[in-house]
Amino acid sequence: MNDSDLSALTLFARVAEEQSFSAAAQALGISNSVASYTIRRLEQQLGTKLFNRTTRSVSLTEAGSAFLTRIQPLMEQLDLAFSEVGRASSETMGTLRLNMLRSAIPLVINPILKDFLQAYPDIKIDVISDNSLVDIASKGYDAGIRYDNVMAQDMVAIPVVSDMRFCIVASPDYLEGKALPEHPRDLLKHDCINYRSADTQALYRWEFEKGDEKISVSVTGRIATNDNDLLLQAALDGLGFGYLQHRLVEPHLNSGRLVNVLDEWIPRGALYLYYYNPNGLPRKLRVFIDFVRERLK
Repeated sequence: MNDSDLSALTLFARVAEEQSFSAAAQALGISNSVASYTIRRLEQQLGTKLFNRTTRSVSLTEAGSAFLTRIQPLMEQLDLAFSEVGRASSETMGTLRLNMLRSAIPLVINPILKDFLQAYPDIKIDVISDNSLVDIASKGYDAGIRYDNVMAQDMVAIPVVSDMRFCIVASPDYLEGKALPEHPRDLLKHDCINYRSADTQALYRWEFEKGDEKISVSVTGRIATNDNDLLLQAALDGLGFGYLQHRLVEPHLNSGRLVNVLDEWIPRGALYLYYYNPNGLPRKLRVFIDFVRERLK
């Protein structure tokens, strides 16, 4: 069915309801001649007469009545579908599908999930943990959450967590008998636990900034992963330095199981929510963004 077929069926149902070509044409914003021509084309397509026409009245033929009986439930379902889609974009309802870094879930979702669902009972949330850079548009996600240095192209990006603190840590067992690094390049003398991109297979270059000096260092070591839990565990097990979110390692820093180095060299980062929607921001996503930014500011 193409657009003209749908328009013809809509007109047919309206003429049957109004029992008048002119009244149906006026209701649909078309001329009487266009209405008559459209119905004649529909009758030719179906190979049967749908209306009995006189100068004073319009009524359904037997075939027209049978045809209306068959299409009326379908037209009602179409009306309902259009209504629900329009309502979902303007009201706070529907399923919000998010694709995000595993490490972002405790930062973004865990602190607000219960309160958000209580505030918006007509919204459901699907959260998929994925460290790869997913094409959210083709995969059916409403939004993704990633760090600012891996933002997808052609996306609208909105910061949801700013001023994120990172740190470089190692265990006391690893550091025993070794000199603490005083400059980022000193890390080249140490074992480090690399972060490898699942998309490009490239190893992340550790970024540093102090005053006007900005450098990146390609560290080396025996372990590479895109899983932050494994990276943390490797650091705890004394297998080298790891570059991690401060919040993730804070309990281990407080307990003395990890030691923080080069803190004055570590730049702050951010988490961005990104989405692609050329037709505007759905209401369910708009309220989620506002809620998260208000709670996590």
